[in-house]
Amino acid sequence: MLPESAEPSGPIGMNCMTQTRRPTTTSAQASEFRVSPQRVVPLTSAQSHLEQTLLQFQLNLAGLQEQLDLELGAESPKRLVLQEALDEDRSKLHVCRKGLQRLLKGVPQSDGSVKVRLNTLLAKLPASEIQKASATDYVLGSIQEESSEDQVAALCSRIHRLGQSFAHLHQQVGQVVEVQQVRQLNAQLQKQADALAVREQELQAKVRKQEDFRKKLEAKRAELKEIRARLEVEAERGRTNQREEREQLQQLKATLQQQQQAMLQQSFDAFQTAQQEILARQQQLLKKLEQDQQRLEQEKAWVKSLLRNLLDQHDRIHSVQSDLRGAEQSHLLERESALHEERGWLKLEQSKLRRSLSDPDEPDLSHLLH
Repeated sequence: MLPESAEPSGPIGMNCMTQTRRPTTTSAQASEFRVSPQRVVPLTSAQSHLEQTLLQFQLNLAGLQEQLDLELGAESPKRLVLQEALDEDRSKLHVCRKGLQRLLKGVPQSDGSVKVRLNTLLAKLPASEIQKASATDYVLGSIQEESSEDQVAALCSRIHRLGQSFAHLHQQVGQVVEVQQVRQLNAQLQKQADALAVREQELQAKVRKQEDFRKKLEAKRAELKEIRARLEVEAERGRTNQREEREQLQQLKATLQQQQQAMLQQSFDAFQTAQQEILARQQQLLKKLEQDQQRLEQEKAWVKSLLRNLLDQHDRIHSVQSDLRGAEQSHLLERESALHEERGWLKLEQSKLRRSLSDPDEPDLSHLLH
C-alpha cells in the first residue's frame, strides 16, 4: 500500500497538469489500488515488473489447471465452474498482455527518460527505482489526446484486479481440493476400519483356535501324566521282581552249599542224583531268566514305542506351535520346556531301570541287558 502522502495533491510540471482518473471498480478494489502523482518509476523498470507479474500469473494459472486435472474429475460440477472461472482469468491475462504491448508500442525506453506514475502494483519495486516526480519528467499516460484517463494506471489496476481474482480462484480451488482430499481420506479410513473389523474377526478365530489347542495340550499333559504313573508302576514291579530273583538266587546258593556238604557225606550215587537235580534246577532258572529277559526286551520295545509316540506328539505340537508362534511364543516355549523335562525324566527312569537291571552283585546276568 502507498503512504497517505502519495495521494494526488495537484498538478506536477507541465506534463502532469491533469489529475489521473481511476478506472471504475468496486469500493473495496478502489480502496486497495492507489496512484501517486508525486512519485514515478522508470518505464523500463515498470515494464520489466509488469511482464514478470503477467508471466507469474500465467505460471500460476497453469499450476491451477494441472491441479484441477489431477484432483477433480472431468464431469464434476465444481470442476466445470472452476474451469469457467479459470478460462475467464486466462482471457483477462491475454487482454492485459495485449494492452501492455499496445501501450508500449512506439515509446522510446533506452534513455530512461520516460517515467510512469507510482501505483499500488508498482510499489513492489525496489526503493531505489522509485523517484520523486519533477517538472522535466515525461510521464507516460499523463496526457492523452482522446481521453483524460491514465492508461498506465488503468492497465495496472486491471492487472491488480486480475491478481485479486486469481487469489480468490486459488483459494476456491484449494478449498475444493481440500474437500476432495477429506472425502478420499474418509474413504481410506472406512476401508481401514473394515480391514480392522476383518482383522478382529481373524484374531477372535485365532484366540478360539488357541483355546482349543490349550485344551488339547492339557489333555495330552494328563495323558503323559498317566503314562508316567504306569511307567513308575512298571519300574517298581521290575525292581520287586529283581529283588525276588536275587532272594531266590541267594536261597539257591545256600541250598547248593548245603547240598555240596551233604554230597560229601553221601555216596557217589547220591551225589550224582543230587547233581542232576541241581542241573535241572539251574536249567529251570536259566529258562526263567531267559523268559524274564524276553519280557524285559518287550518292555524296552514298549518304552521305545512310547517314546516314539511322545516324539511324534511333540513334533505335531511343535508344528502347531509354529503356526501360533507370533501370539504365544513364550507360552509355547514353556510348554515345550516342560515336555523336555518329562522326556528327560523318562530317560532318567530308563537309566535307573537299566542300572537296577545290571546290578553288580550279579555279573553273570549283565550281558542280558545289552
